[in-house]
Parts: sequence; structure tokens; C-alpha cells
Amino acid sequence: IIELYLSGNFSAIVTTLKILQESFVIPYIDQEIEISIERLGSHGEGIGYWNGFTLFVENALPEERVKAKIYERRKNYGRAKIIEYLQVSSSRNTPLCPLFGECGGCQLMHLEYSKQLETKRQRVVDALERIGKIFDSKVFPCEPSVPFGYRNKIQMPVDMGRLGLYARNTHDLVEIERCFIHCDLGETTFKHIQEIIKKYPLSEKVKHILIRTAVHTKQVLVIFVTTSDDYSHLFPLVEKLMGAQGEIKGVIQNINPAESNVILSHQYRTLAGLGWMEEKLLGLTFKVSPASFFQVNPAQAEKLYQKVVEFSALTGKEIVLDAYCGVGTLSLILAEHAKEIIGVECVNEAIIDAKENAERNHISNAKFTCDYAEKFVSTLTKIDIAILNPPRKGCESSFLEKLVQLKPSRIVYVSCDPATLARDLSFLCSKGYCIEAVQPFDMFPQTSHVECVVKLIFAPKSN
Repeated sequence: IIELYLSGNFSAIVTTLKILQESFVIPYIDQEIEISIERLGSHGEGIGYWNGFTLFVENALPEERVKAKIYERRKNYGRAKIIEYLQVSSSRNTPLCPLFGECGGCQLMHLEYSKQLETKRQRVVDALERIGKIFDSKVFPCEPSVPFGYRNKIQMPVDMGRLGLYARNTHDLVEIERCFIHCDLGETTFKHIQEIIKKYPLSEKVKHILIRTAVHTKQVLVIFVTTSDDYSHLFPLVEKLMGAQGEIKGVIQNINPAESNVILSHQYRTLAGLGWMEEKLLGLTFKVSPASFFQVNPAQAEKLYQKVVEFSALTGKEIVLDAYCGVGTLSLILAEHAKEIIGVECVNEAIIDAKENAERNHISNAKFTCDYAEKFVSTLTKIDIAILNPPRKGCESSFLEKLVQLKPSRIVYVSCDPATLARDLSFLCSKGYCIEAVQPFDMFPQTSHVECVVKLIFAPKSN
């Protein structure tokens, strides 16, 4: 390089530096490369290795070779967009939705469904091995779902009166005519809203519209999220909506002036009809409020809950802790098989709903407490079985430490994130628990998400 500099051959210097960059595996922004895709990442992107450097390539699939341009570079990885497909996977699908790749709702619609299931099972296996250092666990094939029309909830941002979904990893609105993973009844409501706002445009005060559908009871709630408590601008919309579709049981306003990623605040106003609806699961009736956590895929949720019942192996004599119990869905399903259910949840509105749901279903052996699970577990002296259904971040370490001191004979862990699941299972295995079975469930087809139900038994190794 010094000789080239002294000779004034600057173009040769640039060429030499690029060669050196490639030799030391330091790709640069806008560099075009050829790369083979080996696996899928946790967000559905293709992963390949260029001279040992990890690259995430959007919309690429395993077994594909692509020409791609790098648009982001970090110390240990980079991101690239496809310029040209040099070799196409035999598992590649033509996406049903014309907005796939633009709208951020789905990540795997370009992959045939059987391969989606294989990918999700493998994601669980990889997390157990890489994060939990857990090998040779019995991970069953991923339980399939209806691949389209399964969602009972959709939440759509509003921008300048336009209604749609966000593009992937942005707050850029993509207008949609329909959502292929949204249930038919909810789509009917969406179409009514689209027609009504053509005559009565949305105020700039409306920032989100949510549609929640009770699939089994054929009931719908519509929630308008507004920046102020003024609701006069919603009157024409509410009147037309209630008249357009008999299944709409209520129209609700949520007032959320905060500029954040949190869609709903705690302030609600019922504008018409009821402020809640009813849904049925496994023969039980549940109250669903606008803020209630309720499984988005109800048909698949029934399969998952049945697996929890199976893994719990209750005889009617057990005291069961249902940690992170939400509105009590699992507690009430398990109640007929147990002596006593103890449900704990830190969200007060959820506990109110759980207690109402127990009364609604005439269940008296399920008791609910509003508290943090890690604090509440210290008050217990005996439990036979623990059901864990934490949020995506997994269980608090303080909760697990106190739980293992109670030595429940079985733990059934319901997880929506393989990484935090693997971390928590690693701890439980170090305290004498053995993994008997891992059952993945595809709760969200066409996306990269996967849920699991894990059965653990207390079987400490003898010295």
C-alpha cells in the first residue's frame, strides 16, 4: 500500500483495501456478496456465513444461495437484502398475501407449512442445547394449527385517517384491505369499519383500532384508542357500527395520550353495548374484557390446554399452583381434576376477571390472588404441582429459587419464548428436576413464534 501511495496509484489502493477487508472478514456497507443460507433466525430471516461473518438476509430460506447487498454492519454480524436469487429452495411458497414482505405481521408465509413446523421444532431444540446446555430431551414434532384465519384479535394503527399495519421493524403504516390470518368474523367487522370511515373519516385523535372476536360465541368488541377523552367524533362511527353487525356486542373507547409503544392505557369508556364479551373454551365460559389476556388462536389454545391437563396427571388430590394465571383460564380448566387451585397474577383487572370466571362456571376450588408470583410463593408451605405460564421474559429467578424449595412433584411450564424457557429449564434441572417431554405448539402460523408445554418431574440424583 505504501508503494502504491508513493506511486500515486490510488485506485489500486482502494482495490487492495477491499481485498484486505474480505480477507479479514470485515464486509462494508453496500457491498454485494454471494452467500448460501443455512438456517432461519428467531425472526424468520435467513442466516448465512460469509468468510465466517454472520449475515442475516431478509426473505431468504435455508438451501438458497443469493446475491445480496449489505445495509447494516455490526461487530459480530450484519444484515443484507436480496438482489438476486441464484438458487431457490424447493420449500419456497408463493405467499397468499400480496403485502408479504412489506407488512410486518407475518415472517414465514414464503415457507411451506410443513417446513414452518420443522423450523419451529428445531428452534426449540437449538435453544435448549445452546442456551440451556440441555441435550437429548424428547422434543415432539410441533403441533400444527389451521394455517390461516386463526387470529381472534387484530390491532391496527391509524395514520392520517388511514388504517393498516406497520411495516417490519418500523412505524411506517402499510394500508391493508384484509388480513389472511385474521378470523372471518373479525374480517367482516373490519370491512364494515372500512366502509363506514369512507363516509365518516377518522379523527386525528384516533390512533389505533382493535377488533376482538369470540370465535365460539360469535361476539365482537371494537376498541377505539384515542389521544384525548373527547368522544363526540366517534358518535357517527359507533352508531353505524352497532347497526351494521349484530355480532358486535360493544364499542369501547380507550384513552391513551402517551406517545409510546404501549397501545392501551387503563382508562376505558363504553360507548355502546357491553364493555366485555364471552368466549367458550373446553366447555367453560370466560369473560373477555378489552385488556384481558386471552389466547389469540382459540382452537389451538384448546389443544395446548389439553396437553397441560395431560402433563399435570392430576388425580383429584393435588394442590396446584397456577403462577402467572391471567384471567384464570388454565386454573379453571384444571379445577375439576384437582383438590385445590391457587392462582396468582400481578394484574388486578385479570384477577377480577378470574374470580368472575370462577363464579360464572360454578367453580369453588380455585382461589385467586393479585400479587407478584415471586413474592406470593414465599407464603406457601405446600404444593403438589406447579403450572408456570410466564410472559415472554420468563420466570423471575427469585420465583424459581423459592419454588424449588417447595419441591412440587411435577412442574408444567408453558412458554412463549424458547430462549427464556431454556434458561429457566437449565436452573430447574440443576435443582433435581428432569425433563420428561417437550411439546411445541404452532400458535401463530406464518410467523416465527413458537410456544411449548414442558413436563418436568422431581427426581433428584442419589449420591
